[in-house]
Formats: sequence, C-alpha cells, structure tokens
Amino acid sequence: MQFKLTTALGAVAVALTTALVNVTPVAAKPPGVVALENWMLDIIPQIFPNTTTNWQPLFDNEIIVPDVKLMFNARTITGRDSMRALWESLNAIVVARTKSYVLTPTGVVAFALDDEGRNGWVVATGDTTLVTKTGRCYTGGGASAWVSVAWNETLQARTITEWREVNTPPNYPNYPWS
Repeated sequence: MQFKLTTALGAVAVALTTALVNVTPVAAKPPGVVALENWMLDIIPQIFPNTTTNWQPLFDNEIIVPDVKLMFNARTITGRDSMRALWESLNAIVVARTKSYVLTPTGVVAFALDDEGRNGWVVATGDTTLVTKTGRCYTGGGASAWVSVAWNETLQARTITEWREVNTPPNYPNYPWS
C-alpha cells in the first residue's frame, strides 16, 4: 500500500512540475502600450521647461494641437498659444531664480487604444530637484502629468490634445522664487 501511495504522489509531483515548467509566459504589456510609454519618455525632456529652450520646438511642430486643453496645478487654459505663454512665464521664473530645475521621470503608464499606441492616455510621474543661484540644493519635489494622445494623419505623428499636470517643486511651499 505504501509503495502505491508513494508512486501516486510521485506521479502527481511530476505532473505538476511538468505543467509549471511548460507554462508559456504572458507578455507583460501589449506593443501599443509599450510604444505609447516610450513616446512619452521621449516627450518628457522636450516639454518641461528645465531652464532651457528645448521645449519650444514642440509648440512649433504641431505636436501640441492648436486647441489643446491644459490644466496646470490650479490653472485651466485652452489653446497652444496660451500654453506656450504659460511655459514661457514659468521658464522665466525658473531661469531667473534657479541654477537648475530638473525633472527626473520615475514612472510612465500608458493606456493605448490601438495596437500601434497611436491613440490613448499616458500618466507620467517624476521627482524634481532644484539648485538655487546661491547653490542651495532642494530635493523631494514631485510632478505628474496625464496626457491625452491622438494620431494626426496629416502629420503622421502622435499629438497632445490634453495635458493635465500637478507639479510640487522641492521645498514646498517655500519656493526659492516666492
């Protein structure tokens, strides 16, 4: 009796091990999600006014649509020209009062509406660090953006139709520019 029970348990163990070894892993993310996430990671350093002018081309090459909807902290703005004016004013403050203001992406999650990742929504988060003109370094700031993306057939490119950002610079609420 003991031989039959041991043999039966051994057969069950072999069957379970074989089933576990032969499991086909599921793809972590669909290709459209990966494409949209990678696109956003490329956009982040181009759109944040990190004491540079690197953000200006996005306003000129129509990646931001003319009637973009923007929510930045407590402000609501409609239109690419108004968004550009806000970015210019923020950049002027950052340049005047800090040596550097850096946003480091910490996470991007995309929700693609198609297999190519041409349309959908993206949520990005980041940490912010700033160094004042006097050399004081502040860390621990946070930033997040929710972006609606739509494919433009004429441009053959993804475009930003809505941008919602909440940004808390380091040393809140005692900003170096307050």
